[in-house]
Amino acid sequence: MSAAAIARLSYDRRRVMTEYLDILRSRGEDTQLVESVIAAWDEHGGDPIDDNCRFAAQAVAGTLAELGYDRAVLDRFEICAVARQSISAAGQAYGDGSALIRISDALFAFAHLYSSHLAYARTKESALASLRAVLRRHMRDESGLDEVLLTASLRFSALHQRVLGGAMTPVLALGAPQESDADRYLTHCLRFVVAHEYSHVLLGHSAASAGVSSCSGDPRWETEADELALRTVLHAQRGHGPGTALHAGLGALLAMVVVQFTERALYVHRGSTHPPAAERQERLVRSLPLHVALPARQYGDTLTALTDRAADFTLHAAAVPWQPVLEHPGVVRHAIWDDYRDDMTRYAEIQSGAPDQLASALRALGGGHGTAVPAGAEAMLSGRSREGLRLWGLADRRIEEITDPALPLSFWALLEDIRESLPVVGMAPADQLELALHAATLTQHVLMKETRR
Repeated sequence: MSAAAIARLSYDRRRVMTEYLDILRSRGEDTQLVESVIAAWDEHGGDPIDDNCRFAAQAVAGTLAELGYDRAVLDRFEICAVARQSISAAGQAYGDGSALIRISDALFAFAHLYSSHLAYARTKESALASLRAVLRRHMRDESGLDEVLLTASLRFSALHQRVLGGAMTPVLALGAPQESDADRYLTHCLRFVVAHEYSHVLLGHSAASAGVSSCSGDPRWETEADELALRTVLHAQRGHGPGTALHAGLGALLAMVVVQFTERALYVHRGSTHPPAAERQERLVRSLPLHVALPARQYGDTLTALTDRAADFTLHAAAVPWQPVLEHPGVVRHAIWDDYRDDMTRYAEIQSGAPDQLASALRALGGGHGTAVPAGAEAMLSGRSREGLRLWGLADRRIEEITDPALPLSFWALLEDIRESLPVVGMAPADQLELALHAATLTQHVLMKETRR
């Protein structure tokens, strides 16, 4: 068995989710969402995200072989979807010639969200109606996207992922033609993500840190990987579909936007990873046929602007209303949303809190459990992040990892670390989450300020 295949076995998503379910039960927390996910996987006969990743990998490997790359090498590449990991997409090569490509469930969920909104904007119930809509958009220079709904959906999804660690994305109610186009965009989006990571391995780009990411941020390497990934996606579409070159080109565009949103919205710092979407999109547009390049540029500019706004959790960021998604008639409702609407509102308020407000809340919430929580808050407020984390009970080795800007750090991972280590006893699970969320948000502000120095 190859090194990649052995590593692949350690990323069993069902086992990870089952372990997380046990943690939730031990805390006395609501397990409805996680239980529903596991039940859906069992009903499906497996993990549908893993299935989609595997189908994308098969198309990419076959196409790269057609483009002249050694199929025997490609057959040693493994792919898996990973639950609640601090990555967007990553490739790791091993000394025996194998490689493991990992794609987070968050990235897949966001890809589905973007694909649905793009199809909702572009595709009508008939070809004639679609053509008319295209002409109207061209004459008015409009994308046709419901920008308010998309921004609200992205913000809601990011809040859920950051605080609760699971991908929950609002689903649009689409007609049959829209559903078909959304599937095409999603297919090519995933193919581009997979092909980009395959390209890094095939082109000999070494990971900046073993097991972290094959994306180093080196402009030349990223350009090379994007160029080969685009060639792969366009060639795969011509030979194996689905849809047209337009679907493939826009799917590649969505891949860049999705990675940008995943890494900006969910991370405190990203380490060595993908460059900004705007840079990648500009190169993409120049490489596409004209009839694909024009809509790609139009949608790319709009999607990038909306993504940047929805993903901004920095200090003093403008408020992003997310509540409209819960009432929108075009969104498929989830009963569970009503159960924790108030919780989500509270989470959003905490995430937008200023450092002095967060420290004051920590003093009030944790003051009855000794001096460590308030003292850690004071240290954080003074910019002494390592001291604050140590007072909150984190081990020195983990503190070094958290404060190292060269290593990727998701907000959810930071929140869970702090939640597990805070020296509080007898506090209700919901109160402990609120306390940890204040602490993690304060820590984020401090770490981001340290990184900018």
